[in-house]
Amino acid sequence: MRIVELVAEGETVAGRFACSGTHTGEWLGHPPTGGRFTDVAEVYLFRVVDERIVRAWGLEDTADRLRQLGLNLS
Repeated sequence: MRIVELVAEGETVAGRFACSGTHTGEWLGHPPTGGRFTDVAEVYLFRVVDERIVRAWGLEDTADRLRQLGLNLS
């Protein structure tokens, strides 16, 4: 996970990330392919209280990850 951008205001932190990895376990019903994916876009909002993340919400470009792994959207 590479941080592209972080913005903080009060207890809220917004982050934009580029995710890379290897498909080694079952994911969305697809068995492991051993394939790599790189720089998949992700955006997350975190609520931080007393230096701890107490809530997280995010969006990931699942279609791009599936495409890079050669998997179907179904």
